[in-house]
Amino acid sequence: MNYRLKGLLIAVVVLATFGLVALAGTADYSPATYNPAVGEDTSFTACQACLPYDAVSYDWDFDGDGVYDISTPGPTVEHAFAEAGFVTVTLRVDEGGGRYATCRKGILVGETPLFAIREVTPDASGSVLVEITVTAYAGVRAVGLEETLPIGWQWEILDAANAVTKKEGQDLQILWMNPIEAGETWKVSYRLYPSVGTGSPLLGGTISGYADERVKVAICGDLTIKK
Repeated sequence: MNYRLKGLLIAVVVLATFGLVALAGTADYSPATYNPAVGEDTSFTACQACLPYDAVSYDWDFDGDGVYDISTPGPTVEHAFAEAGFVTVTLRVDEGGGRYATCRKGILVGETPLFAIREVTPDASGSVLVEITVTAYAGVRAVGLEETLPIGWQWEILDAANAVTKKEGQDLQILWMNPIEAGETWKVSYRLYPSVGTGSPLLGGTISGYADERVKVAICGDLTIKK
């Protein structure tokens, strides 16, 4: 076999392989709640419209250890968490033909006076809209939110909900002077602009404040920037 023909065959194999990967859809799912009680049966439903192909199976990791705990043929599954705390729940969708798509989201199990959910929405320009909804189940003062921003990405505050904002290193800090009352909801939003070659970085952050005592919990919801 001459070198030219061998090179063409290698190119065909590479293109076919990466073509299969490129055809994989974007996995997503919706939990019935991001703040279930300990022992509460909670449904998790995968997004079928997000996938270009019918799924072969849906694999779920409910404790963040990287091992999938259950595999189901259908998009909906129920799970009850045995312990309180923050946990990463990962969905892996097997689309067949070597195509896999994954989605990671944060869940906060158990009672908390302060709670926040992050929603990430990419757009065609390449920028990413991040919206965080803060909810109080009790009166909380000195509420502060801190997000760790992806390295190399630029950011723009869109709505700080009357809070003071500043950036320290890779951390975006948002601090409210007024207390949040029980049942009240605040929403903040910012936009991220990527640098070249950053891939799909992770997001992480905390919400904190003082109720009867200091509370600090991880922000739930989207943990990755989807393409």
